Amino acid sequence: MPSSKYPSSFIQKFIPCLILCLGGGWLTGLVTQQGVKEWYPHLIKPYGTPIDIVFPIIWSILYISMAIALTLLWISETTGKKLAFLFFTIQLFLNFIWSWLFFYLQEPGLALIDILLLWFSILLTISFFWNHTRYGSYLLIPYLAWVSYAFYLNLFIWIYN
Repeated sequence: MPSSKYPSSFIQKFIPCLILCLGGGWLTGLVTQQGVKEWYPHLIKPYGTPIDIVFPIIWSILYISMAIALTLLWISETTGKKLAFLFFTIQLFLNFIWSWLFFYLQEPGLALIDILLLWFSILLTISFFWNHTRYGSYLLIPYLAWVSYAFYLNLFIWIYN
């Protein structure tokens, strides 16, 4: 890919990807903020649960990384990217739905099912990105790790509350 074309193309495609990922996460946060403030603090949480301020910082970093990965897929000159885009869409939908299930509906059991599906869809997304953008795949690995940790937190909360 020509280096002079790359920065311009990247920036043009990065903006909508960032709006989708970071903006969607922000909107989800707005919908669920009442549950975060009124319900979540009263739950029994496992050892190692981070303080509340950590969550928006980590999620912002992860959503930006996801937007970069999606942009790298989009500008990739490879063919046959439909499954990679499909699984990215699926995992993003499951990601946004988790917050709604957990915080808005206050249903940690349903959220646990969702986060398990999310974990597998992220894994599949990483594997489908691999042939089109290795860097994009690498950028999704911390996201998979964080969702693994979130699964542990969700499981504990479901069991003990």
